[in-house]
Amino acid sequence: MGKADRIRQRNARERIAAQQAAARRVEARRRTLLAFGSVFAVLAVVVGLIVAKSLVKPPKADAAVATSAKLIAAEITSVPAATLNAVGRGDAAALTPTKGSHAVLTSGGKPEILFVGAEYCPYCAAERWALAVALSRFGTFTGLHFIHSSSTDVYPDTPTLSFYGATYTSKYVDFQPVEMYGLVDNGKILQEPNAAQSALMSKFDAPPYVQSSQSGSFPFVDVGNQYIDIGAQYIPGDLAKLTWGQVATELRNDPSSTVAKDIDGAANSITAAICKITKDAPAAVCNSSADKAGEGLL
Repeated sequence: MGKADRIRQRNARERIAAQQAAARRVEARRRTLLAFGSVFAVLAVVVGLIVAKSLVKPPKADAAVATSAKLIAAEITSVPAATLNAVGRGDAAALTPTKGSHAVLTSGGKPEILFVGAEYCPYCAAERWALAVALSRFGTFTGLHFIHSSSTDVYPDTPTLSFYGATYTSKYVDFQPVEMYGLVDNGKILQEPNAAQSALMSKFDAPPYVQSSQSGSFPFVDVGNQYIDIGAQYIPGDLAKLTWGQVATELRNDPSSTVAKDIDGAANSITAAICKITKDAPAAVCNSSADKAGEGLL
């Protein structure tokens, strides 16, 4: 690795450290809010019933939104190989190899990728784009929907997608997404990690991979117990004030854009990690220049 690459990786690690410090403060605030959330639950229901009529969109508007979401989902799950090859490493931070020797995590006879996040979380918001792009090279998503991160968090209203309610099919890997909390800091629990998933977080979302005060941080990504990512691989603020469509257009069509260098660069590193656990299958993906560039971020 040359001097320029070492400087870039050092700067990326410094950015991620700053992100994680901010995430720790936000998580403490979220837990405090959760303690008080139930007090206001009944009031929220009453208020919701009162204003429900004013929030109902005409059927045509709902249909237009659904159509737009499908188009955007189609764009981000079919990024041209030429774009990914052109981006290469991009500006993303590296994944972290797990320490020691670990058998490849599997599910249903296939290598498993685990994502644990929350819809309110801006760092999860950033990382989901890269995961969606990378995983779409190995399988197919259905039911992705588009949201923003919390408006009261750092990097407010970061445009993103949610894995909650979506499905993923692949003959190469098994993807297990867990969106633990809803869109607001004191939002309801959406999904609980199962015992095995909780055990993985206790093992890898903890020292020496993060400081003890950061244990359990979101997002947590485990690629077959061989590589992990805790926190976004790029700064969520790079997506500020962009629409979902603008993000999709840039990551798909403009390799020179900040969005593409962030998202596609991160996707290439995730792709390279997945290729390690699938033993370079499929060959068309794992022998690409994007994959080879992504190996430099492992």
